[in-house]
Amino acid sequence: MPRVITPRLDCFVVWTSLMSGPIDIKCPDCGRLANFEEPFEFLSPGQRSPAGERPSEGRPVHKWGQWSVVERFPAQFAWKAPSASARHLRGGRGNEERYPLLTNGLVLCSNCHANGKHKLAWPSDAYWQWEIRGRVLWACDRRHAELILKVIRQGIRPPRYSPWLRHIPSHFLSAKVRSEVVRKIEASLRA
Repeated sequence: MPRVITPRLDCFVVWTSLMSGPIDIKCPDCGRLANFEEPFEFLSPGQRSPAGERPSEGRPVHKWGQWSVVERFPAQFAWKAPSASARHLRGGRGNEERYPLLTNGLVLCSNCHANGKHKLAWPSDAYWQWEIRGRVLWACDRRHAELILKVIRQGIRPPRYSPWLRHIPSHFLSAKVRSEVVRKIEASLRA
């Protein structure tokens, strides 16, 4: 069984704030490319959503500590604040005191038209993943896969200031596996 390298969970929080769209996953019904979307949007005071709208325009909004929590899919997901008094976001699973980002959400598949609730099992749900010499490298979406390919193809160390790239395990960056990594990523991007 391949060894899965999982970066620290706080990377998920960084990625969520950087991403302008959904995460690419394998559809649980047909196995093809599908999108996973976080059901809530967390806005700090005075912040507008990425679409430029104020939180109160058209969707239910709830106050949770300093956050305005916007229900993105109110028919499928109603906001229920975590029971503890802490008002923090957290990547990954567990810790009832914080809202776990990227755990429960909506899956949308353009192939089989699946549209429903989904509990994310990351990184096994990742659509963009490659087994290289017993270890699995993955990307959140096509753009992330293209960035990883660019860094590995050039044979450079990822910039430390880039949260999307700084946690690529050195196993995948070594010259010994570079051509295999490049070949596998290029093949999946062409498919």
